[in-house]
Amino acid sequence: MRSNRAVVIGAGLAGLAAAVHLRRQGREVMLLEAGDSVGGCCATTDIDGYRFNDGAMYIALPRLLDHAFGRLGLDREALLPLRRIDVPQATILPGGTCVSFPDGGPARVTGEDGDARGEKLATELDQCLGKWRPILRLFADELLPWPLSAPRLMSKAWRIMPKLHGRLDAELRRLFSDPEARAAIAAILLYTGLPADRAPIAHIFGLIAMLDEGFHLPVGGMGAISELLRREFEAGGGELRLGARVTRIGVGNGRVASLTLADGEQFVAGTVVGTASAMATFGELVDPAQVPVSIARRLRGVKLSHRAVSVQLGLAGRIDAPAFAVNHVPLLERQHEFLAPQGERVEWLSYSVPSRILEDLAPPGGSVVEMFAAVDPALPASAWTDDMAGEVAAATEAALARLHPLDVRVRRVRGPQHFAQRMNLFDGALYGLSPAAGPMQQFPHATPIQGLFLAGQTSYPGYGVAPAMISGILAAEAVKAQVEAIAHPWSGSR
Repeated sequence: MRSNRAVVIGAGLAGLAAAVHLRRQGREVMLLEAGDSVGGCCATTDIDGYRFNDGAMYIALPRLLDHAFGRLGLDREALLPLRRIDVPQATILPGGTCVSFPDGGPARVTGEDGDARGEKLATELDQCLGKWRPILRLFADELLPWPLSAPRLMSKAWRIMPKLHGRLDAELRRLFSDPEARAAIAAILLYTGLPADRAPIAHIFGLIAMLDEGFHLPVGGMGAISELLRREFEAGGGELRLGARVTRIGVGNGRVASLTLADGEQFVAGTVVGTASAMATFGELVDPAQVPVSIARRLRGVKLSHRAVSVQLGLAGRIDAPAFAVNHVPLLERQHEFLAPQGERVEWLSYSVPSRILEDLAPPGGSVVEMFAAVDPALPASAWTDDMAGEVAAATEAALARLHPLDVRVRRVRGPQHFAQRMNLFDGALYGLSPAAGPMQQFPHATPIQGLFLAGQTSYPGYGVAPAMISGILAAEAVKAQVEAIAHPWSGSR
């Protein structure tokens, strides 16, 4: 293999972005994907006329997505039209109060004194936005798009760092006076897998992103993003190989030397970008004797995100949902119950209806509904069976059927074992590292092994559509920096 060639492991968003960026640098690039399609957690699967998400469900912070596309030399607006979600979230509380958040309009509260409570909530949301929007934009514009470093963090964010100390529940209590409105806002942020009393205060950025720029769907569904990047990569001369699972990254003398595939094929490799998580890369692909001490130490302290059972339904009729995502949750103090297994009788649930925004995701007159059900966090992905996932799915579907009439034509259920084995998510953890992990707990793009780089869920800036792309871009730029440093070892000292 020529020294100008790079190999990218994994054709999810991070791998695709890294591969496109490396091609733009003039390098030969081979992109290896273990599955039979690209996209990873940002892809879709079509079944009998229904299009289901394989992972990511919407786009937040389109300004960050535009930045990622711009770094790749692509015009996002021209290539990837987005549909803004009209009512991103609605939450229904135990007493029947519904709090909804129309895009660009004031929040609405139904129930006793709903108009007055809605006006009060609107005022408090404006105050919340005024406090947190500048901080989110600082992160989106000045921190997330660039390699993490303590000097950059201090120079850009030293004034706001004290505001990032504390827990989310305390901030919600400071900002919002109505307990039901507070619970509705906390429900928006339960996608992280953490209740507000365990979530860092920075998780409020999910709310601010919705209020500031709204949530969006790409026309054609979430898989349109990955397909666009695939076409760009192949049109630029990149080589994509599907069904090519890497089983070993050979390391010698402190640098990458070779790759081995599941079918026994071996070849020399001098530059490798791995997107299968740091845990899989160093725990499964690199010989343990070759794992750097600093990486081994960090691996021992890894805290994973939550697991879940995904329940997706293709319905013959329309579902009368008040928003794109609808939450049925308890008040703030009990929302940990939503994130725990609920047994045969599910009381709390959240569901999204992407076909409400993009009707062509379902046959005419039909709907797509998607839900994630909580599972026992102590049970590893390897312990799950299809029957176990089916039992969780049946209870979740029954809960939805108590709220809406369901004429189910397609049912798709995926448990933690599926996410681990088919989606290559380490131990089935949906986000890799826990969302509570701070930036300094992420793994570096340039590893201590020369020629080996990381991108994806466990490398800064973390999970999400735009951050995943940016992680791939930063890995590709780290490749370039290392190559230039080797070629011109004295240039940095002048």
